[in-house]
Amino acid sequence: MAALVGLALPAAAGARPLDDLLKGFDDACDYSDALAGLLQSSYAFARKEGAIAIPAGYEAVFGPPSVRPQDEYLHIVLPVTGGTWRGVPVKEIEVYITALASGFSYHAVIFPADALEAAEAAFRERGLAAQEKLAKQDETGFSWDTGFAVTDGVPRYQCDLST
Repeated sequence: MAALVGLALPAAAGARPLDDLLKGFDDACDYSDALAGLLQSSYAFARKEGAIAIPAGYEAVFGPPSVRPQDEYLHIVLPVTGGTWRGVPVKEIEVYITALASGFSYHAVIFPADALEAAEAAFRERGLAAQEKLAKQDETGFSWDTGFAVTDGVPRYQCDLST
């Protein structure tokens, strides 16, 4: 038993919590300054107007970003290695924007498929409460959306504040 515990500790010790970076993301899409900066820089990167600005202390967690056109959108993926959010492993941060600056933006924290149960337990109720709060803030009627979802078998926590 001690050998098994010894084997499990390095993986847990190597996990890098993204909780500070993602603070507020699951509370009606209230982005931390660090996350907002990362996302804004990903827009500039995708549009070939600038570089990705990884927040200090998270450099080892993010892999090289990728951008690919998908219909009228740019799909940006910020891969995550060894990061967790509320104890759930994170696979990547996904962003959809338009090629030209607009009010469209969709962001999601993607969890590995094998973390579905943990992600659902951690985020389903938080997402329902956040959606209710966000709907009250959406005075313009844009149908903002947030919460936990599973799309094509992929668990995610998403924020769509498109205008």
